[in-house]
Amino acid sequence: MQFNHKTILIISPNSWGKLHVSKHHYALELIKKGNIVYFLNPPKTTNANKIEIIAEAENLFLVNYKTFFPYKIRFHFRNIYNFLMKYQVLKILRAIDKKLDIVWCFDFNLFSDLRIFKAPLKIYHPVDPVVFPFQINPAKTADIVLSISEKIKSNFKHIHTPSYFINHGVEEHFKNFAENRLNNLTNTISKPLKVGYFGNLLRPIINEDILLKIIEDNQEIEFHFWGPHSIENNNLAGSQFDKSELSNKLIQKLNVKLHGSKNKMDLIKEIEDIDVFLLLYIKNNTDSDRSNSHKLIEYLSTGKVTVSNQFSTYLNLKDLIVMPEIDDDNIIPELFLRVASNLEYFNNVELQRKRIEFALDNTYEKQIKRIEKLHDLVKPASNKIKD
Repeated sequence: MQFNHKTILIISPNSWGKLHVSKHHYALELIKKGNIVYFLNPPKTTNANKIEIIAEAENLFLVNYKTFFPYKIRFHFRNIYNFLMKYQVLKILRAIDKKLDIVWCFDFNLFSDLRIFKAPLKIYHPVDPVVFPFQINPAKTADIVLSISEKIKSNFKHIHTPSYFINHGVEEHFKNFAENRLNNLTNTISKPLKVGYFGNLLRPIINEDILLKIIEDNQEIEFHFWGPHSIENNNLAGSQFDKSELSNKLIQKLNVKLHGSKNKMDLIKEIEDIDVFLLLYIKNNTDSDRSNSHKLIEYLSTGKVTVSNQFSTYLNLKDLIVMPEIDDDNIIPELFLRVASNLEYFNNVELQRKRIEFALDNTYEKQIKRIEKLHDLVKPASNKIKD
């Protein structure tokens, strides 16, 4: 099945906004293929109980809604919630007023039965750790399950629905950047050395202790951070992000520069001379099982070395990303110093080429082609819920 000229509903746990992650990138890639995409934002908790369809771009429509029932019952009365959600979906489908060809669900909390969307093809695509039994249930009525790590995929091994690994993708701006850099590879080292991180600085899973130690131990190195450090206009933030004080600590460091949120074009221009990228997450069952991260594939597209904690997806690709040999974050400051002192090796042209070629093999265009081929291998789901 080719995903061309279809009507597709993407169910996202992250609202549409300035900051884009995998759900948004799939939507943008799908409209480039001539599809009509409806992007279902998470339910609103304020404003009137009505459904809005907003044209965001050609063939891309945002769907906003508030449940007609108290949304908080999801946490306490799941069976009642599931029953009422069927009627909520009927209201959404009436507002869309088009027959869906594909429902593509990235949200593992909202809908337990994907059949209620009445789409011939039902894709369940969790990109975050699956923890609770109700988060497995959507797989039982899906035609295919996709996941960004073998660790997450293992949660579905007892479900009859076929499941496959599909890595995070590289969006168009980073793809173009990678292709240009591939044709002009050099190993120029900045003076002073520049270390970079881009992403949501309010995420509570960032390992603040290790990050701050690296910054404090390397006063002669510049550390550059791109990303939101306020929940204002942050479409990837939730209420839990209020607890993070990392940005307040970073702004006090003389060798740290906070650049705020930037569009992809500006971000790419500003990271051109970064020598090393950092990604440090704590272990957290609900937010990060440290099996994969979207940032890693974008870091790889630059060709420059990344120092990170262990991510299981890349354990066998240690020439791409530098991680501790054992799963001990306390080793990372020493590991960072070794990398920073030997950039002639860690950023040599051949290693840069290998990282960029890996990233370019995982563009969203190629991921969709892989998913199309996988779909051809599976049989449509029956109306009976799988055990």
